[in-house]
Amino acid sequence: AFYAKAGGHALVLGPSGAGKELVARAIHRLSSRSKGPFVARNAATLPVGLAEAELFGNVKNYPNPGMAERPGLVGAAAGGTLFLDELGELPEVLHASLLRVLDGDGEYHRLGEAKSRRANVRLVGATNRSPDALKHDLLARLPLRLVVPGLEERRDDIPLLVRHLLLRAKDQSPELVSRFVGATGEPSLS
Repeated sequence: AFYAKAGGHALVLGPSGAGKELVARAIHRLSSRSKGPFVARNAATLPVGLAEAELFGNVKNYPNPGMAERPGLVGAAAGGTLFLDELGELPEVLHASLLRVLDGDGEYHRLGEAKSRRANVRLVGATNRSPDALKHDLLARLPLRLVVPGLEERRDDIPLLVRHLLLRAKDQSPELVSRFVGATGEPSLS
């Protein structure tokens, strides 16, 4: 709740599978931006040749003929939160452009467009690396840091997660789930 109300750009740290995206979604839901969009993307999946277009958008037919006009992740997240998982995997060439978005007025350029745009967007990045693995200027713009411990450090959460997964699977696999769900419809876990 503190990180949500603080309003600055944030970095969520923790091992794979710790729930960093769930934390980012909670930050968004509890923030003043909750009515705006929550746009999530794994930075490692941005295609190298199209990463800039994916992040900042492009005009029609640019950079390749037949390419549709897109707002990009930044434009799509305007007024809300942009969650970039595996932020450390973002190509370094994009860091300088991303820094301009993170600085005050949210300035960015779509590919093929001469005028600059502005997007009021909050970045929540996540990584399973040490924060020192990120470029220092990018790290400096992520002043809020939240460490999410791995599941091995949160063993008390395992029954809660199993209960949640069983209730989610109840409609898809009733025969399998029936072994764990009692007459009350609630999972019986020890």
